[in-house]
Amino acid sequence: MAAAELLATGSTAANSSDLVVASGSTVTVGIKGATTALARVRVTLKDDAGAYTDVGELTPFRPAIAITAPGTYRFTRVAGETCGVYSA
Repeated sequence: MAAAELLATGSTAANSSDLVVASGSTVTVGIKGATTALARVRVTLKDDAGAYTDVGELTPFRPAIAITAPGTYRFTRVAGETCGVYSA
């Protein structure tokens, strides 16, 4: 999979579009453009009722994760600090 922007760098609260991870696939996602140590992006997983549940967080101290579980994920930037999200 080629690198792709999931959430543009910014400082307002924002959600990415959904990222679907297929069974047997691995997708690496990371924080980008973080300007302070306080930057945060929540990683959420969509349940069968369509609600999103927090399952992780990206920060400058945990800048990337590998998602191996199948499902539909969304990334939510916390307002106030500049950052974005990419997949690799």
